[in-house]
Amino acid sequence: MPRPPALPWPTTRGSVFFGDVAPDAVLSRAVAAGRIRRVARGAYSADMDADLTDLVIRNRWALVAHLLPEAMIVDRSAADGGSPETGVLTVASPIRRRDITLADLVISPREGHRPLADDPPWASGLRISSDARTLVDNLAPSRSRQGRPPRTLTLSEIEDWLVRTARRRPGSWLLDLRARALEVCDQLGVEDRRPLVEDLVGAVAGTREARPNAGRLLAARSAGREYDVDRVKRFDELAAFLGAPSATVDLPTSLPALPDEDTTSLPLFESYFSNFIEGTEFAIPEAEEIVLSGEIPVDRPEDAHDILGTYEAVAALELRAATPATPDDLLHLLDLRHRLVMGGRPDKRPGTFKQKPNQAGSYVFVAPELVEGTLVEGLKRLVDLPPGLPRALFELFLISEVHPFDDGNGRVARASMCAQLSAVGQARIVIPIVWRNEYMTALRALSRDSRSDLYLRTLSFAWQWTAAMPWHDRAAVDGYLIRTNALLDSTDAERLGVRLELP
Repeated sequence: MPRPPALPWPTTRGSVFFGDVAPDAVLSRAVAAGRIRRVARGAYSADMDADLTDLVIRNRWALVAHLLPEAMIVDRSAADGGSPETGVLTVASPIRRRDITLADLVISPREGHRPLADDPPWASGLRISSDARTLVDNLAPSRSRQGRPPRTLTLSEIEDWLVRTARRRPGSWLLDLRARALEVCDQLGVEDRRPLVEDLVGAVAGTREARPNAGRLLAARSAGREYDVDRVKRFDELAAFLGAPSATVDLPTSLPALPDEDTTSLPLFESYFSNFIEGTEFAIPEAEEIVLSGEIPVDRPEDAHDILGTYEAVAALELRAATPATPDDLLHLLDLRHRLVMGGRPDKRPGTFKQKPNQAGSYVFVAPELVEGTLVEGLKRLVDLPPGLPRALFELFLISEVHPFDDGNGRVARASMCAQLSAVGQARIVIPIVWRNEYMTALRALSRDSRSDLYLRTLSFAWQWTAAMPWHDRAAVDGYLIRTNALLDSTDAERLGVRLELP
């Protein structure tokens, strides 16, 4: 059986092609027959199912190159790395001045100087303005039109763009940028922007004072509290969710703490399970002997110190319900809890923030120089949440995600979470051995995929388990740990189809 003739255009899902692949009559008949569709003037696609906006965004560089040959990405769009988040793509073009609307994307051309030698190449044969030219171009004033953002960045946005970009570039980038931007001012005939270049780059470099209403990132950098922008966005998402959780999450409204729970066996098991999560494993009687006697066995002194130090961090009355209201409170409580938890490991520098990056697998936590600022930004969101579980879960994620110390971050984060609950008379949260994988999965899913719902469900179930346990009856606890599968290895439990049960 003969094969049908090959089509003259690509049929790959999500692709576009242009009118030079076939005569106009052939293309017109194919459009009329519903085999292809027009995307823009002289541009088509054989993908009849894709959303038109998605198709345009995915192929935007090829479309720009087709519609505006020799165009260059400039202004706000260059500073955003070509991202169409604002719905407008600004280019400099020698052939057109009117906007082109493709689905939800507006291509906005303007007159501009030809590309300079260091304006780098871009996709589909286009060019994009260099860092220096991006700075100089964005110093041109512009206004918002028809609800769109201004063509160029505001002064605060330029300041924050400089801070963000400086983090990603080599240490000499700011000095090189200033020198080149001053040359670009001369090349583009905008010598009046030279003083602004000097002021802006100097403020970011720390050699000049930032203006009073500087951008948030520059203000934080000038105050010595620069923060991780991407993590703060994640904190905003979590805070919004915890402030008004979805009705699909079955969430208890209140789980009161046991009377005098600090005198029950809860602090012992809170310390025991918190350490087990981190790989510090003892038999329960061994851990109990360490806590009750306060004596450190000679065979495992560091591990024993972990158990005893964590116990002190969760049992001490001055820390058990201590929560931060100010940045100084937050930093002080982190220092106290970490000194207790890591007191037996001087090589982990108890109470001192990390000086080197840390990571879990391939996932890198907040950079050392951004730790304090990111914690403080997180605290601003924390104190706006309702007391109790929302604040508890937010603080757990804040500390876990920043990972401020060399080691002991998880134990400090869980102690801080539980303090938020104790502060309002609510039951604390203990993560038993069998629930470790679920707990770690929920944290990873929140970090990587913004799965606030999974995070809330996972921690809320552990909260219900903890609240239902008879911590005041030590012998009964032993029975319920077995009955609820709490002591099973989480990987074995998953393989066997066993899960944590409520008492």
